[in-house]
Amino acid sequence: MKAVTYHSYGGPETHELRDIPVPEPGEGEVRIRVRDSGLNPWDWHIYRGDPWLARFSYGLFTPGERVVGADAAGEIDALGPGVDGWEVGDRAFGFLGFGACAEYAIAKASRVARIPDAVSDADAAAIPIGAITALGGLEDGGGCEGRRVLVIGASGGVGHLAVQVARVLGASRVVAVCSGSNAAMLRDLGADRVIDYTRESVLDCGETFDVVYDTVGTTRLTRLKRIIEPDGVYLAAGGLGGGPLLGPAWAIFSAKAVAPVARRRVVVVGTEPSHENLTRVAAWMAEGRLHPVVQETYPLERSAEAFAALEAQHVAGKVVLQVA
Repeated sequence: MKAVTYHSYGGPETHELRDIPVPEPGEGEVRIRVRDSGLNPWDWHIYRGDPWLARFSYGLFTPGERVVGADAAGEIDALGPGVDGWEVGDRAFGFLGFGACAEYAIAKASRVARIPDAVSDADAAAIPIGAITALGGLEDGGGCEGRRVLVIGASGGVGHLAVQVARVLGASRVVAVCSGSNAAMLRDLGADRVIDYTRESVLDCGETFDVVYDTVGTTRLTRLKRIIEPDGVYLAAGGLGGGPLLGPAWAIFSAKAVAPVARRRVVVVGTEPSHENLTRVAAWMAEGRLHPVVQETYPLERSAEAFAALEAQHVAGKVVLQVA
């Protein structure tokens, strides 16, 4: 089978599209014939070994031979021992961790769900990490029912889904922060107001929020606290920059460190996809309440170009690789 592989830390130029053996599913696993793979910052942080702390989990000096990609959608091709509720030919999507940018990939059955008939493979592939990160953070922060929610970095892969999930969860008001070029997209996705950070500081927005979901971490919590209600919550979902040691985690650690001074609750947003939550997300997609914006779809042969576009951090929504 064809797969995008790498064997040393580095950028997309280190990737190779080559033939490797078709993997076999183990206990509790399924094999997916991949149709589309959704790309995420998760992927490039891992294949670059950036931040360095990640290398303690994925290989201190070398990652070994790996296949790029975490999110995939396609058809169940084979079942491992102990897997119930699935049949060969079922359409499925989910979080793999590794291996999604290949013609066949292995996933834990506990991390995949069925694709609704009305949902395309490309849209299903674009959803898992982003939607589950948005959902997990907002629910860990106490939910959204009747609350005013601010999403900073709202046009990104997680942010544009967080805007929609907040609305699905019953937010009374959703405000999005992004560049003006993406304002129309966010309004179409359900934002009540869009703040163009190139023209206006969110600190001068003239309103306060019960929930602030921050995917970029460029404004310190000690400054943001003035627009967060005293009983509100700041959801730290990552950050830009941060240096080679901590990378995006720097913004998260900084927010936790200053929380006592800022006197605001801080929740660190994690990513733990499950069959149950992916099934919830799939239902919202089938109902038309949640859908990813796919900025561009690339063929597998242009994976290096696709990842370079993703790393530039100016993608509105998601980038998808068409595998089959």
